[in-house]
Amino acid sequence: MITGVLLAALIAGAAWRLRALTIGGALAAAAVGAAIYGFGGVRWAVLLLVFFVTSSMFTRAGGEHKTSSGDRAGRTAGQVAANGLVAAAFALAHSGSGAPWIATGFVGAVAAATADTWATEIGLLSRTPPRLITTGKVCRPGQSGGITSLGTRGGIAGAGVIALLGNVLLGTSVLGVLIAGTAAMFADSLLGATLEARARVLTNNTVNLLTTATGALLAALLANLR
Repeated sequence: MITGVLLAALIAGAAWRLRALTIGGALAAAAVGAAIYGFGGVRWAVLLLVFFVTSSMFTRAGGEHKTSSGDRAGRTAGQVAANGLVAAAFALAHSGSGAPWIATGFVGAVAAATADTWATEIGLLSRTPPRLITTGKVCRPGQSGGITSLGTRGGIAGAGVIALLGNVLLGTSVLGVLIAGTAAMFADSLLGATLEARARVLTNNTVNLLTTATGALLAALLANLR
């Protein structure tokens, strides 16, 4: 556990220095990373690290074209928790039970977070404007519930990368995780276009938390799908 804490702290500190995380975000990332490493092990932590590194790369890509999406100073503690708490909970469950569906649920949570983040960041580079998932009407880049063809393909690719890596590292279902991560990505857009954008019932962080939970639960249900 001590090794996990130190490694997570070093990685989070480096991310803060690179402005990929705020100070609060770095502290939250260190806590989530240490929990996943401590309860799941190094292979589980690698999946989380792949999500974070690739997502940070896509966030920085074409940054000059992304001013409309909001503050790019770095992920906050709330954003880190929204993307990592469900995965950490599955890692904790794994420490008490080695049931295969738990590992698949963990990978599903990471796949959902990856798909959602890749879809958002890659979609902001699209030359065609996004359209609301509910009505098909053109909306501004970065608007909750807006999707693009480029972003959707990017999100599916992100879920696929995690699905394949999860199979290699943890032996989890590739198809099950891919379906779960992709479905969670669309669920995020639906929630963003309805409850978040219209009723203001949910915040973006709450939507992201529900997205990772959706990915985890769907993947767990599809754990035996090959």
